[in-house]
Amino acid sequence: MMNDVTLLAAVVQDAPVPLWVIDEKGLLSLANDSAARFLGYRRGADLQGGPSHDLLHRHRPDGSPYPSHECPIISLGSAKASAEWFVTLAGDVREVCWTTKPVGTSGHVLLTFAQPHRRHHETMNSHRPLVRQMSTAGSHTRLHRELSQVIDERFVDPSFSTASLADAAHLSVRSVQVIFAARGRSPAAEIRRRRLDHARYLLERGMTVQMACHESGFLDASTFARAYRQHFGFPPSRTLRVNELPSPPLSG
Repeated sequence: MMNDVTLLAAVVQDAPVPLWVIDEKGLLSLANDSAARFLGYRRGADLQGGPSHDLLHRHRPDGSPYPSHECPIISLGSAKASAEWFVTLAGDVREVCWTTKPVGTSGHVLLTFAQPHRRHHETMNSHRPLVRQMSTAGSHTRLHRELSQVIDERFVDPSFSTASLADAAHLSVRSVQVIFAARGRSPAAEIRRRRLDHARYLLERGMTVQMACHESGFLDASTFARAYRQHFGFPPSRTLRVNELPSPPLSG
């Protein structure tokens, strides 16, 4: 009687869709030719026994290291579906949708993947310029502009952080920090500056300190007041008081 993996190998080898079997050590147990060709290789058999993670995406789209322990594909013990970027033999980045499913009780995992459907492709493709620009001349300037736009759109969300910014751009946190460091800033400082400028704008238009705090993405009033004083040199209450002063009477 054939075991689970032997039966699986017999069934999937000629399948027209990419199929990829990972063993309990994270090594490639089986890949059909469709999967191999998707990644730029000639035959699946040539990849057998290699490290699955490195064969799929040996680095992140921005070129930074992608540690295998951070890869959701090989760290999952149950069925899962998600999206990722794979890296071909030639170094090209390809967006994929993938699913995993345990193979019986063998400890092996069956991975299937394909290019995303149109709606998901459009979502992932919106970040593709960021990935492509990482390796072109003037990339930091363009990326800084794109990342700043993301900050402008999301800074009022209290949970928005440097990690959120990196995730939105499909870059590593380190890459985002390098891009901002080239301009003498950090992404965290830029997010905070945007929040404080917005808070001052609201205070100048009569909003209370408490409301301006929360509407600008701060959760804690004391943290907000301290950051505001450090940035502008005076407390938020002063901005509010100045703008509440009555207008001088008209001389006649």
